Amino acid sequence: MDEIFDYLSLAKDRLVDNSIKSFEGMTAQRWIRIIVIIGGYMLVRPWLLKFAADRQKKQFEKESEELGLGGPDANDLRGGKGKKGKGNSGGGGGKVLGEVKEEGKDDWGNKAKARQRKGVEKRLLEVEEAEEEREIRQFLED
Repeated sequence: MDEIFDYLSLAKDRLVDNSIKSFEGMTAQRWIRIIVIIGGYMLVRPWLLKFAADRQKKQFEKESEELGLGGPDANDLRGGKGKKGKGNSGGGGGKVLGEVKEEGKDDWGNKAKARQRKGVEKRLLEVEEAEEEREIRQFLED
């Protein structure tokens, strides 16, 4: 056990001595070189991270397509257009709340109206299901 402590003490002494000697032997050229290397790394790092994230995203998409897991993305869940431009999943093909979309007309707010309509339809279905459940329970109690 004493041998381990002797080795640790020796390693600590060498680390301290070598660190002090390294800083004492630093010239202006070496300081500039270190600053340039660190600065260059700090400038290039965000681009490297973005590149790596893009590659990883493409790889995940490729793997999910191969496995058949190409489920809806966040825009589909919000009722917006997805990556492939397939529009909102509310159907209607240009109709929102019974109106026909005319060419050149601004469709501002139509997505929100479609989402609101979906929410109302969902609540109506829930109410109908609750009524049916009450009727079934009524027959079961008798």
